Amino acid sequence: MGLSQTAWVLIAFILFFVLVGKKLWSTLTYSLDQRKKMIENELNEAKKLREEAQAELNASLKKQKEINKQVLDIITDAKNTAKQIEADALKKSNVIIKRKEEQAKQKINNAQTEAINSIKNISTELSIKSAKKYIQNELDSKIQEALYSESIEKLKEKL
Repeated sequence: MGLSQTAWVLIAFILFFVLVGKKLWSTLTYSLDQRKKMIENELNEAKKLREEAQAELNASLKKQKEINKQVLDIITDAKNTAKQIEADALKKSNVIIKRKEEQAKQKINNAQTEAINSIKNISTELSIKSAKKYIQNELDSKIQEALYSESIEKLKEKL
């Protein structure tokens, strides 16, 4: 039974693929497996980096919220402090105004008292001068001496 050339080529071809194909197939699958592992590692690393980036983003957003809250607290405190300072300044200015008003009233009262005393002194002097003139012009010396003596006696009694 003789095989034809075509059959021998077919057998050689099959043998070649069985012997070399097995080696070629294992090399090809090994390189494809290595490529698969490398891609999986890169994907895992990319996922890990993505998770880290997400964690950093979340931390940054949290810090930003905290900073915004702190800024709002600072602004609120500053407004409250400004209101307190304004209220204190208003109280102090009211106290100063009242003090100045009291001083002005005191000065006015003193000026009035001085004016009244001055008027009293002037009127007293005028009364004394007019009484003196009246006594000198209208009363004779005997009556003058009697009035003088009487005045001295009354003055001694009171003192």
